[in-house]
Amino acid sequence: MRLTPWTGRHRRPVLLVLLALLLPGAAWAEPTVLWRFASGDPALVPILADQSGLVAAGRRSWGLDGEGRRLWQTDLPSPAHFRPRPGRLDGRPVVLIAGREGLALIDRGDGRVLWQEAPEREFGAPTVAGDRLLVGDENRLEVRALSDGQVLWTHTLGRGVIHYPPLVRDGVVYLGGGDRHLRAFRLADGKPLWAHDMSHPWTYLRRLDPGPDQGPIVAGAYEDALLGLDPATGAILWDHRSGNFINSFLVAQGRVHFWSPRGWMVALSATSGELLWRTRTHRFGRDGRADWSMVMAAPVRIGDHLAVLDMAGTVHLLDPAGGDERAAVRLPFPARPFLAPLANGDVIAADTAGTIHRLRLPSGAD
Repeated sequence: MRLTPWTGRHRRPVLLVLLALLLPGAAWAEPTVLWRFASGDPALVPILADQSGLVAAGRRSWGLDGEGRRLWQTDLPSPAHFRPRPGRLDGRPVVLIAGREGLALIDRGDGRVLWQEAPEREFGAPTVAGDRLLVGDENRLEVRALSDGQVLWTHTLGRGVIHYPPLVRDGVVYLGGGDRHLRAFRLADGKPLWAHDMSHPWTYLRRLDPGPDQGPIVAGAYEDALLGLDPATGAILWDHRSGNFINSFLVAQGRVHFWSPRGWMVALSATSGELLWRTRTHRFGRDGRADWSMVMAAPVRIGDHLAVLDMAGTVHLLDPAGGDERAAVRLPFPARPFLAPLANGDVIAADTAGTIHRLRLPSGAD
């Protein structure tokens, strides 16, 4: 048998692998699983987690306490497609479960369905604001009473479909439907206030965030852009182009955090749009760290970290002030694309079989 000489041509790939293992990078860590709840529903939407407990929804809905004990289970008139929205009626907590084929308001104490409504065509993602519910039904904006679902006022677009939730800020409704306009209405009675033409360049607004106090509205657009909009007129105050599709973003402590498929986590000033930092997530072997997978989940704040779940089931913990990656936490299950942070720093995640997990992530200090 002829042996191949050990040459520089053979040594180089091996040395590169060894060098990659020795180069500094984020610490790999495992989370602590505190409890599990098996819903058996593989179609769970993002989970609501707040001071009243947890609400999970998919084909059914469940209320859980903070220790994972089931408080109630409710059969839904139609499957949920959007995160449950919390609200209050006469001082008691309620939750709106919404899907494209129906709305259901549920008492969070016992899971009773208080009322339910079907769309004329198809519901979009809803907004709960005080005693009002706002939702698109195809091209019609409906503002309903949260107490009984009755329609209080409507506005119909000449074209376009209202897929995304309207924004309510300081008594004003902002709607970025698919008609190339940002529109503002008075919440109390639906009086139109103004309409800003955003067709040059054509801009379809996906998500509206109230942004910082007394500052611009933050909007995500289909054209790979994040925008800061004047709440008084809809005019664009700042415009950041990522060069690729922005799936979702988080506004927290005056910053806008998002992931760009070009391979960066980015933080902007929510007030000015100024680039504060960016961290490369796809390094292509340049420094020995593993590339992230694609990111579909919205970034969240967990304790002192910015947490980003990628499609490979890894939670990346970043310093929100500077963007440095402190730890990469591998989840011990294939995960649904969302995280729900808890006030004490724990996090709720779900796997693709429908089991809900409460996790404690490492500090990332190492």
